[in-house]
Amino acid sequence: MQCPGQDNRYWDGEAVFEIPCPHCGNILEFFKDDSQRSCKQCGNRVLNPRIDFGCAAYCSHAEQCLGSMPPELLAKQKNLFKDKLAIAVRKHLVGKEALYKQATIRTEFAEELSKKEQRGDMAAILAATLLLDCEAPSDLLQTLNADTKMLSAVEKLLSKQTPNTDEEQASADIFHDACVLTTFHADTQASSSPELKTQSGIELLQQK
Repeated sequence: MQCPGQDNRYWDGEAVFEIPCPHCGNILEFFKDDSQRSCKQCGNRVLNPRIDFGCAAYCSHAEQCLGSMPPELLAKQKNLFKDKLAIAVRKHLVGKEALYKQATIRTEFAEELSKKEQRGDMAAILAATLLLDCEAPSDLLQTLNADTKMLSAVEKLLSKQTPNTDEEQASADIFHDACVLTTFHADTQASSSPELKTQSGIELLQQK
């Protein structure tokens, strides 16, 4: 069955529209199911401003449906998944405000470390930091249709399995530092600096 949003049998008079290229002003024509267009004048790729890419955050067929997704869309996809997971964790930890606050702080540290280190599986790291205090974290991920790669990566981080690749080691180091920094952040009476595994973690500690 074709997605109704992409099936032209359900289209109306606004199925084709024009917008100016944000880079050069040249007029671009979009069909409503175009994920992007290349401007013939300047060559830049322009995302369709009228497509709701929300489904791309959880649909396993998103790339097949929308075509080869540009970096801007991939970034949006990851952010949407993180937001949906944060909501699921918030519901799971209802009545446990301290744990949820700790999870959000831990995830903020993890995101900052991932961006500074520019290595590791950022999506898995953020998911693990959100899910650390949850029961049956895999079940929560499955409700959001996380793929098997994500499930495996998060499970390895949460269970502290020995990393098998450089990416897994980087993810484990960043996850470790995010957890340590969160604990140190909460302990205002800490008398000694914690042991950190990334240079970015050490620098963040010095700034706090």
